[in-house]
Amino acid sequence: MQTRNWSDRLGDRIAKLFEDEYLKLSSACKPVIRSNGSKEWTVLSGIVAIDHLSVDKKLRLVSIGTGVKALPDATLERSHGRMVHDCHAEILALRGFNTVLLEHMNYMVTEQCGETDLIERTAAGVCILKSKWKLALYISTLPCGDASMKDLQTYNNTDTNRKQELTFEENTEIQWIDQKIRSILRGRFNYDRLGVVRTKPGRYDSQITFSKSCSDKLCIKQVTSILNSLTWSLMAQPVFLDYLVIPNLAVDRCQGVHHSFRDRLGRLPQKSLELLECNVPFFDNKSSKSEEPSSMSSVKLFLDLPERKCTEQAILNGLKNGFYTKGNKPLRKNCESAVSRLAQWKIYVNIRPDAKQQTYLEFKAGLSERNRIIQEVKKVLSPDGWISTRNDDCHILCDTAV
Repeated sequence: MQTRNWSDRLGDRIAKLFEDEYLKLSSACKPVIRSNGSKEWTVLSGIVAIDHLSVDKKLRLVSIGTGVKALPDATLERSHGRMVHDCHAEILALRGFNTVLLEHMNYMVTEQCGETDLIERTAAGVCILKSKWKLALYISTLPCGDASMKDLQTYNNTDTNRKQELTFEENTEIQWIDQKIRSILRGRFNYDRLGVVRTKPGRYDSQITFSKSCSDKLCIKQVTSILNSLTWSLMAQPVFLDYLVIPNLAVDRCQGVHHSFRDRLGRLPQKSLELLECNVPFFDNKSSKSEEPSSMSSVKLFLDLPERKCTEQAILNGLKNGFYTKGNKPLRKNCESAVSRLAQWKIYVNIRPDAKQQTYLEFKAGLSERNRIIQEVKKVLSPDGWISTRNDDCHILCDTAV
């Protein structure tokens, strides 16, 4: 992993592009000032394709995500692929990237054409990302989990009460989800420990999600690629990030990112990820302890297809804003967002109609090579074992939402 300060300030160009697009999002997608006067904050992330063959390194937006929330694991019992479990910004941006790829492949099938601006079909009939594109992930702050622990140390070590609140003896049960698995910590507990897997969210008084931190998920994608199971089966080769753009990459921040995304993987084969610094601060990041995390998340997908340019959605409690039902009531019809598991599965079965005979998880279990790689990475990141989230399956023929 390298760090480069480009002469043309590519990192700043990317950050400015995402902030400009963020300003265009509807007010429903953004943090608000609460009735008690407290300001909300969020994180902004996105995927951009860079035409590295062009003189001016043309930028092509692919997806934007905002958000800092993850659903408690128990809520997935009624999801059936509709609820987005992890609504942290960078995860939504990656889900958005995969939805855009699916939409482009679906367009190629429907229109019987051989290419779009992002992908093309080879002579063998499989799809690849066009060779002119390199991909960058922008995040307005360090990703949660291992990569941000050094920052957290700097932030909290001057606050004795806060440090004591998050630091425990080895056998204190609250820090573990499973005491037999000591290589997975809950949230920000014992933030002085580096190189361990951490779950979301960071608050110790919140319901357990089992969802792994963004640092852990991005680390895994250094080996498996940013394709999900659906796009993996449709693309001829894996697609990796080339650049990571993060503001204010001081030396200690670089060390944290290098350690989290490179050193933890040991000898596993991985894609080299280059860091691009930017000095464009995101104005809706957390700036004080009094600010509250926004309950709202959002996605914007830049499809750039005929008659389908963009899709923008606000997301609340893992569903399209306005569609959430409390308690154990059935979820409403069409409540799923464009980046949900069910929405992506619907596009996939239109591309591959035979898949309709399977459930999503049956299909996913059949990707033996991808599953093997993922298991290898998990063993390296957490030698004591892995803690999985609840199964969230869906079947097009059994879509029973009302």
